[in-house]
Amino acid sequence: YGATAGPPFGPVELPSEAGDVPSEPVEPVEPRFDPSGARQRRTRNSRPSATLMHSSTGWILELTSASSPAIVARAANVVVRAAGQPPTLRLAASTIRGTMTLSKTLIAGLASGALGIIIAGCSLISPHPTPEPTPSPTVRSTAGTSISFATATPTEAPHLVKTITLVAPIGEPRDWTPAGLTWKGIQAEAARVGATASLQEPLSNEELATDLDTAAQDDSAVVVTVGPAADPAVQVAAAAHPAAQFLEVDVVVPDSAPGNVHGLAFDEAEAGYLGGYVAAAFADSGSGSGSIGMVGDTKTDVPSANYEAGFRSGAAQESPDIAVSVAYVGTPDSPDRGRVAATGLVEGGSTVIMAVPSLSGIGALREACAGKAQVVAVDTDAWQTVPDIQPCLVVSIMKRYDVAVADAIDTANSGDTIPRVTVSGVASGGIALSEFHATLPEGVPAKLAVVIATLKAGPPRPSPAPPTARPSASANASTGSGA
Repeated sequence: YGATAGPPFGPVELPSEAGDVPSEPVEPVEPRFDPSGARQRRTRNSRPSATLMHSSTGWILELTSASSPAIVARAANVVVRAAGQPPTLRLAASTIRGTMTLSKTLIAGLASGALGIIIAGCSLISPHPTPEPTPSPTVRSTAGTSISFATATPTEAPHLVKTITLVAPIGEPRDWTPAGLTWKGIQAEAARVGATASLQEPLSNEELATDLDTAAQDDSAVVVTVGPAADPAVQVAAAAHPAAQFLEVDVVVPDSAPGNVHGLAFDEAEAGYLGGYVAAAFADSGSGSGSIGMVGDTKTDVPSANYEAGFRSGAAQESPDIAVSVAYVGTPDSPDRGRVAATGLVEGGSTVIMAVPSLSGIGALREACAGKAQVVAVDTDAWQTVPDIQPCLVVSIMKRYDVAVADAIDTANSGDTIPRVTVSGVASGGIALSEFHATLPEGVPAKLAVVIATLKAGPPRPSPAPPTARPSASANASTGSGA
């Protein structure tokens, strides 16, 4: 979305009363999310469950990772209407240990479909460390966010995708980077659809072009790249191989591209909104005032502008009187200038700072941490990618590269048309929060859960902006939707 779009979201109101939910027996329903935030797909082996039981202390609703918001709402309202008080939500021991008693307000939100489960291990909020996941393969760290990629039983539908090749960015490491997360998503989806997955790691632009051309020659091929640097070579390869499908991750593909080139973009305004909301919550901490800051690359950079628009709106939603300052470095490639920008924000009173995911932004995060400010990261899990800021890191607002690429491959395999540009956000699982590495202020988890549920429902989008140096994601984009 363009730089002049304005605030991307309107007010988010807490639900006030429960909807009318029939008091019928609670039956399992098809799950719509899993604790990792990854899209959960329908297979013959997936059996959701939730158990409603009574103890000496009252009603208990025991959930597993497959429980859906619908079943929670229905079961909770059965208890409220029968006993006059909400049940205790308890995750099964195999999922995570811990309990949380829901207030009537939150039960009302569940019943109205406006609130997702707000316990540790849910799809977008994970205030406490998640346990060892059972699906494999898995990328995990004992201290950081664990992202699991379930290997599902191959479907019985015809396989329209036979080979999936990731041509990785030159010199980018595999672990926890955009390319690494994309590769994990490709591996999981290839196993699900019965395709062959391969990884090419070129060392030069010449090798990049050769790898693209070779991969596109395979039968029923999907070729994946990450980032805009590969775009010129992708355009050439796509024109030469019209039968292959090319997916450019984190790229807004222009209308002039061949029809078999598709961009998988992310809603940076939504990511900025969540970052601003969290930053304001920690800076405010009940005082009713505070100051937060954001470091962007350049004022003409569309991602930075989108992050800023969302950051300001999210901060105002959480704390209307919060002071928001934004500093632009002037380039994405200077950690030293990023440090200077962060120093100015800290000296100006900002106690929580968010920065864009560039070299300049990383410099800003490190300097903010050195200045004793708390930091919010965006794009990947900074706990893993910038470990020296761990003492200051509150949370990372992650782009789920694995989810976005898996959804696009699923579309291709089903024979449906992949849009020119697909924008992934909270609703599709493409934007998610990592685990929190700081204790959430009182009352914030419940309010944040409502905000996330509202984003999942699809808030009003910004209006398109005039053309910029980098095409706006608002044009010719279809917003990704949940499974």
